[in-house]
Amino acid sequence: MKLIIQIITVGMAFYCMIAIIIYFFQEKMLFYPMGTPFGTCSQLVRYNAKAVNVDGIRYYLKQVINPENWIVIYHGNAGNACDRTYFYDLLSGFNSNIVLFEYPGFGGDLSVPDENIIREKALALVSYIKKTESEKLPIFLMGESMGTGVATWVSTQTSISGLILISAYTSMADVAQNHYPWLPVRYLLKHKFLSNIWAKQTDSPAILFHGLDDDIIPIKLAREQVTNFKGRARLIEIDDCKHNNILGIGETVLKKEIKKFIISES
Repeated sequence: MKLIIQIITVGMAFYCMIAIIIYFFQEKMLFYPMGTPFGTCSQLVRYNAKAVNVDGIRYYLKQVINPENWIVIYHGNAGNACDRTYFYDLLSGFNSNIVLFEYPGFGGDLSVPDENIIREKALALVSYIKKTESEKLPIFLMGESMGTGVATWVSTQTSISGLILISAYTSMADVAQNHYPWLPVRYLLKHKFLSNIWAKQTDSPAILFHGLDDDIIPIKLAREQVTNFKGRARLIEIDDCKHNNILGIGETVLKKEIKKFIISES
């Protein structure tokens, strides 16, 4: 009996230690800001894009002559905006001004990434575009992975024409719980990104894309999330796609369906 008690005690101590480590180091586990410091992205020349920094709102901008709309892109939790210039290829021929937003704490910013600050700056970007853009063109928000939650929240705070969400989730807590089912991570997580709640608060139409074989955000979360939207929402499931290759394998489907969505909602 004494041995059993000792084993249980050691097990509980180890369990608590893991939980404490996750709580205090969760920013390093959730956010992976790596790569090129903002403004030094060599790929901009290829796309005729430029780096913009206005009052701490940082983004890469690719403009076209006589644009029909704006597409603002919020990337995932790893790397930086410079890593996402492939969106310029995906959206080529769309006649859109395309914005790649850089998160606070990413792209060489030494501050610690924080959900609230990320959302605040993401909204400030859209507000800035609306304030300075004289033609009042339609604005579409595109989110990738973690960025789908950011885009969804922004749409609850300001009017936009539509949401384009790639690899969406219900909440970051649900994603984490899926990976660590033996830990109470939903109670430990500080950066919850409650997309399920925000979807119920937005009137914006949404189109969601998800890989059937996604190994990071399971398809079941996207299937649940699409039902949460108050407005029109549609989920397109793409065969043979995992989390990190949906933009490659699914490029043809994405391009076709995004273009149709933008035309229908403009």
